[in-house]
Amino acid sequence: MNPVSINYLAVILCGIISMVIGAIWYGPVFGKLWMKQYGFTEEDLRKDFNPAKTYGLAVIGHIVMALVLAYMISLTNAQSLADGFRISVSCWLGFIAATMFINGLFARKTFTLFFIDSGYQLVNMNVFGILLISWR
Repeated sequence: MNPVSINYLAVILCGIISMVIGAIWYGPVFGKLWMKQYGFTEEDLRKDFNPAKTYGLAVIGHIVMALVLAYMISLTNAQSLADGFRISVSCWLGFIAATMFINGLFARKTFTLFFIDSGYQLVNMNVFGILLISWR
């Protein structure tokens, strides 16, 4: 069995990059549609909002995602960008999208919300896979 090899700097960078992607995704790309689907106004989103806590915990969550993806990439001895893409899409489909879909069904969320939120995570996972493979 191969020893696990993880570039922790790349993992941390993934967490930071996810916030940039999120700012674009939930800002100019899908921000208004996302708010409409939830029935939020911009004032609702600002009310009782603690940016340090919310964004800090979001970065930590994405670092955990990137760390596990790096572990999976290392375990499979993936070498190419295509390998990284296959692993990141597989992890997204099997764990993230499936979980979000099931939770969305019970929470009675719209399919639009599912596609916005899971699409964001798909983009993140693919960027993570590319970065983690490239920086191995």
